[in-house]
Amino acid sequence: MKFSIIMASYNQVETIQQSIDSLLNQSHHDYELIIIDGNSKDGCIDIINKYQNNSKVKIFIDDNLGLYGARNKGLLEATGDVVGFLNTDDYFELNALEVMNDVFLKDNDLDVAYAINHAVNKDGSFKSVAGDFEYNKEKLIREYIALPDQTTYIRRESLAKVGLYDPTFSIVADWDFWQRCMVLNLKFQRVPVHIANYRQYPDTLTFNPKLAGKRFKEVTRLYKRYNDVFISSFLWRLYVAHYITRHLKKIVWLNNIYQKIRYAK
Repeated sequence: MKFSIIMASYNQVETIQQSIDSLLNQSHHDYELIIIDGNSKDGCIDIINKYQNNSKVKIFIDDNLGLYGARNKGLLEATGDVVGFLNTDDYFELNALEVMNDVFLKDNDLDVAYAINHAVNKDGSFKSVAGDFEYNKEKLIREYIALPDQTTYIRRESLAKVGLYDPTFSIVADWDFWQRCMVLNLKFQRVPVHIANYRQYPDTLTFNPKLAGKRFKEVTRLYKRYNDVFISSFLWRLYVAHYITRHLKKIVWLNNIYQKIRYAK
């Protein structure tokens, strides 16, 4: 079974080499890597160009696409049976594709499979586990639980039902994509195996404090797209976190009290 791995790249020269090599060193060898770089200025392109003669690597340089535009281009270029995604600051375990290959081969009706992802610090040290939960469509949508992007794979023929990433989202289009798969009642399977790692640090779209306002608006809009409610426990927590908690954290002594209460046993 052939895999298409899509990598949107922009200015992450410190980690992109590890990301690419984590795919090229896989125990499963039937794959293609589609790199779409946004015309990086930090040396990323020099690293990417090392692989221009590798028959398994397709390289595109386009600075007008953005993250999800780049992923959409990758989806249109993909020729594999199964499609997955890897960011340039994340990396696979050596058996990632082998594990997912076995899963899809055992069930021809399977559309989407997701495995366990480890959140790591910028230096690669372990932080937490993501994706270690049973599949429950209603709960995942209602509680806004995101599938781990680096360990979730979709059969390429299923894309005809799902479509591409929604370009009106610049931060949470990946969550919209997988929730759309759920609403369309595609067949999902949880794979209880750790196969990838993603770096978690303040500069990312998910955690950058400078994007808090935009992220709040997108999450709220996305939640209401798939939940026909005015208010819910999730929205209540979201509003409190955005309008109260994040501001209290700026006051050091209040944040210390908050952290002690939050992690008290």
